[in-house]
Amino acid sequence: MQKTLLAVMLAATVSQAIASGDSVDVKVIGEIVPPACTPSIGGGATIDYGTIKAASLAQDDYTVLDEKQLSMSVVCDSPMKVAFKTIDARKDSVVLPIGKIVQGETIIAASGMQGLGFADDKYIGSYSMYLGSGKIDDGSQLLIPLKSYDNGQNWSKPNHLWLTDNAGVIASIGARGTLEPLAFTTLSGNLRVQAAINKGSELDLTKVINLDGLSTIEMIYL
Repeated sequence: MQKTLLAVMLAATVSQAIASGDSVDVKVIGEIVPPACTPSIGGGATIDYGTIKAASLAQDDYTVLDEKQLSMSVVCDSPMKVAFKTIDARKDSVVLPIGKIVQGETIIAASGMQGLGFADDKYIGSYSMYLGSGKIDDGSQLLIPLKSYDNGQNWSKPNHLWLTDNAGVIASIGARGTLEPLAFTTLSGNLRVQAAINKGSELDLTKVINLDGLSTIEMIYL
């Protein structure tokens, strides 16, 4: 009998607590985000030409320096179609070495080179940049570089996966036999850069001149 009375009393107490209107809200929160890709570049993302002797520069011609490379990779959460372009922080300093061969291409007025900054208001030079030896995922896919002049509406096949700051120009990768960007989870390759210095006669070579190129590689999700 005592056990029964205790059970009834407890039941009554619980009933009174609920009836009093006391409550607490439970929130369920979080966010769903779209897939994203993370790029990385070796060597501190710095192309270092070290010390260049003024005497090695041509006085009345542009001097093309050696090509340099850094490892580059892009890792995505899931298969993504990605395009690339650059934002050149020194764009107003570009001087094109017209007629010179840079990274296998003869430079013309429309070439998408990027600036090396100024020295006493004089143009130091410019550089060309592309992603070479690209492989995706397990490396079994045969790839081609793609280039679009209208922000991805139409694609063509250039010689290399050029990275430029020209308006509307973006680059991507595709499978052999197609002109459509290819989705990938992992892209690996080499960032290849080659610089050209302005004519020595255009610079004050009695002073130290610091190359000052700075570009941001921007990824565009297609």
